[in-house]
Amino acid sequence: MSKYMTRNQYDRHVEATKACEEKLAIARKKVGAAAEHGDLSENAEYEAAIEESGFLAGRVEELRAALVGCSVIDPRNTAPDMVTMGKTVTVKDAETGSEETYHIVGLGITDTNAGEVSYSAPMGAALIGAHVGDVVTAKLPGGTRKLEITAIAVYE
Repeated sequence: MSKYMTRNQYDRHVEATKACEEKLAIARKKVGAAAEHGDLSENAEYEAAIEESGFLAGRVEELRAALVGCSVIDPRNTAPDMVTMGKTVTVKDAETGSEETYHIVGLGITDTNAGEVSYSAPMGAALIGAHVGDVVTAKLPGGTRKLEITAIAVYE
């Protein structure tokens, strides 16, 4: 299965991987330092360092695996009038009339506080392929919503 990310997601993923690798190196030093304190069977510091090291090692592998075979999508190379990954989409709720803006991104680290939505999430999947003026039906965990696409732009 192909994995896609926007450039910003890819960069965030690489930075998160580097930061986690640095934390892992520190955690492994803690294991060595704790081991020097003697009897390991009664060494809580050693146990905590081993646990932290194991968790971080798993996280590093997870982050690295997400980058393997990943394709970075440049939204400028997609149809400008269609919702694709890397686009900012403004929608109007058909029921309430309220407007919302979403940034459609890939499968990498997603900043939901900034309005990012993965193309594989229910909202993102409903919007992909739509054009301005289209009304899409989004089947969300909170219920079904009809949304009119009012604007599409490249997500910077």
